[in-house]
Amino acid sequence: MDIRKLEAFCKVYELQSFSKAGEAMFLSQPTISSHVANLEDELGVKLFDRLGRKVMPTQAGDVLYENMVSIFRNLDRAKAAIEVLRDRVVGELQVGCSTIPSHSILPGMLKAFSAKYPEVTFTVHTADSAEVIRRVACGDWPVGIVGKKPEEEELTSKLLAEDETILVASPKAPWLPTMATYDLDTLMGLPWVMRTKGSATRMVLENALALTGHTLQNLNIRCKVEGTCESLAHAACGVGVCFTSKLAAQPLLENGEVIQLRAPALEGRREFYLVHHGGRYMFPALKAFVEFHL
Repeated sequence: MDIRKLEAFCKVYELQSFSKAGEAMFLSQPTISSHVANLEDELGVKLFDRLGRKVMPTQAGDVLYENMVSIFRNLDRAKAAIEVLRDRVVGELQVGCSTIPSHSILPGMLKAFSAKYPEVTFTVHTADSAEVIRRVACGDWPVGIVGKKPEEEELTSKLLAEDETILVASPKAPWLPTMATYDLDTLMGLPWVMRTKGSATRMVLENALALTGHTLQNLNIRCKVEGTCESLAHAACGVGVCFTSKLAAQPLLENGEVIQLRAPALEGRREFYLVHHGGRYMFPALKAFVEFHL
């Protein structure tokens, strides 16, 4: 329905006159009459009874007006809220986050950001990097933090943090040999805790193995898990070796629940990126978050 026609209908209802409605809206009476007639044709019902010069709403007219009052009230609130969003750093931001930055980067970032912009609230969605990139690219989430640089042309990314990838295991695991450095042959025979497909951490491991002529199929995978916290928890309990982020593993390394296994062939560095859709309009809250530096 055309909003101008609905506004004309409401003004006729309130003033009980087509001519007065035209004067109030700076439109001619024939235009007002045409707007109402078009609405009646669209709805298939009469909205007013024309009794000489008197205009009386029908039952359908009463129903439409009652609903339009609520709709226009909500529209006015929306316009007011948009005015606030346009001019101030306020509102709610949805942030998609892969598991490592969700636990180890974003909390500190939100603490610092909130100290500067206390009127912004957040909803955090945790998923693997591939899913976060997909949801940001299709517009479901305005911004995300992931463990790999996206290839999608429509996405804009900036480097947010750097990390190391390491192997960890429980120091009490009975199957773990004591070695200063672990070669690939030894590692192939150990049980592994593996992240599910879609994880950027898993992709880093796959790339590292490929450089040595191996694949994940060469590993003795004992357990598959979805998240970083789960993989570290299983490693700490002695289920298997875990390839993970040093940033995420640091608390467990410090309290001795896991130890780092020196494996030069698989150790490396990785990066985390803040991504957003380059074609989306950026309200002040989103713009401030994208430009924010820890």
